[in-house]
Amino acid sequence: MKKNYTLKTVCVATLLFFQLGYAQVGIGTTSPLSTLHVQGTMRVTNTNNATTTTKLAGTCDSGIVSDIRVGNNLSLVNNELSAADGDNSVYKVASVKLTTTSSNYIFDNLDLDLNGANAGVVVFRLYGSANSFIIKGIAGGVDGRHILLYNSSAVNMRADHLGSSNPINTIDTIGTSTATSGVGTLELVYDGSTSKWIVTNIRD
Repeated sequence: MKKNYTLKTVCVATLLFFQLGYAQVGIGTTSPLSTLHVQGTMRVTNTNNATTTTKLAGTCDSGIVSDIRVGNNLSLVNNELSAADGDNSVYKVASVKLTTTSSNYIFDNLDLDLNGANAGVVVFRLYGSANSFIIKGIAGGVDGRHILLYNSSAVNMRADHLGSSNPINTIDTIGTSTATSGVGTLELVYDGSTSKWIVTNIRD
């Protein structure tokens, strides 16, 4: 008798595996319309918050689940959805280490992860540079993106005028190249219509 039950269990498991692998599965419905069709409510508990979320999901009128795009005014970082243009009196700050091995070290397309972990950051504290450096371009610009580069090292920081090897990352200093004399800040806004960064302010 025990062997008979074991055989039935194996048969049911095999049949279920076959159905899951090659057919549509319905819960609460005998006529599933998708790979998994749930007719009724669904509850999820004890989720793993250690898993980094990179997408949102929603349903259409037919109940089909699909991805939701996160627009430029929102950021999804470390499982937290935030309004990028929230309280304008508070700027998020991120520290970025720059390694320069020679004088006038060139960063052609500086990657500040503007569309990733630093999506909501405005002020970038640049530190660790032992030599003067030149920024020819900044990657990840989108229309209206506002950033402020704070050079915290006692070396010169220069922004080259239209000098990037990638035109969409280039910097327009409104004239000649511009630089800080040691510690200082460089403020920029990205103009999507011309696909370039515009320098709006510089302070030593």
